[in-house]
Amino acid sequence: MTIVIFMIHLKNRNNLTKPVFSLLIGLFMSHITLGQNVHGIDVSNWQGNIDWNTVVNDGQVYAWAKASEGMTYQDPQFINNMTNGLDAGVVMGAYHFARPDNNLASEDATNFLSTAGIYIGAGFLPPVLDLENPYSGGQSIVLTDLFTANELSAWVMEWVSTVETQTGISPIIYVNGNYANYLNSTVNNYGLWFAQPDESLTPPVNIGVWDDWMFKQYSWWGEVPGIIGDVDLNIFNGSMNDFNDLIGINTADFFSSIELEDVSLFPNPVLNQLNIYGLSLDVKYIQVSDCNGKKLKFTMEKNQSIDVSKLRPGVYFLDIKMINGHSFSTRFVKF
Repeated sequence: MTIVIFMIHLKNRNNLTKPVFSLLIGLFMSHITLGQNVHGIDVSNWQGNIDWNTVVNDGQVYAWAKASEGMTYQDPQFINNMTNGLDAGVVMGAYHFARPDNNLASEDATNFLSTAGIYIGAGFLPPVLDLENPYSGGQSIVLTDLFTANELSAWVMEWVSTVETQTGISPIIYVNGNYANYLNSTVNNYGLWFAQPDESLTPPVNIGVWDDWMFKQYSWWGEVPGIIGDVDLNIFNGSMNDFNDLIGINTADFFSSIELEDVSLFPNPVLNQLNIYGLSLDVKYIQVSDCNGKKLKFTMEKNQSIDVSKLRPGVYFLDIKMINGHSFSTRFVKF
């Protein structure tokens, strides 16, 4: 691959330029009016086939899907959940069910990365280590009976550090109050997803060695249209802007000439008409690419805008080539 070095300019934009991946505009506005409570679910093969478009219409912004367990198991619905969830405009992420009772942390991490590695990065939820009592032969295995606090903490740290080293993304740790208070403080540099199914959106209590929490799983018995049976419900500890920052979507602009440094897009995220400001009329072509590399040519209208209404929801890359050979590149989100 040929690497072209561009001048990079990170602009201090307004909140609209920190978009959530493929978020529908109706959902975005509903979360503002509800105090920006950012709601989501977590699923596995137990939920069967999910109608993700209906899930989105219910106001669920994000979802974690079970990817793997232990060193060999892959959830049979994982790929379907990720593919269909992303197509519907849900911010998706993957989680791994820990089996320290059977395996080394490195073995568990290898299974997770081989299963979910392509779904870790900007635009996705951070990867998650799900630490709870596993079951074998219908019996609960109490990990605190098998490991000291330091031993179990070391296992967790090896898993999260392995995944972080391989992906560059800091994982989140999912635990309940028992494990939050059993693990030692080495784990609290990683975000906390706390299981407290009290059917309340209030902050969790008794979070152990953590000083703060990132997500709360507040129900194990949720009812969400598009899903048959119960599903776990979650709330994010922060605003929509905080959530956008978490999933790593930004609008870094790349330009090959100082004369293009003031070029900007609005609105971003966009529904129909994408306006391009600060651009001269000497444009050779405008090209939009999706995340799969498919390229589409657009013609800039007289009011310096392009019509993106027919694009599917998602993240797109905009490349503008000028007649003088200079270029400008950025990305935008289509609702």
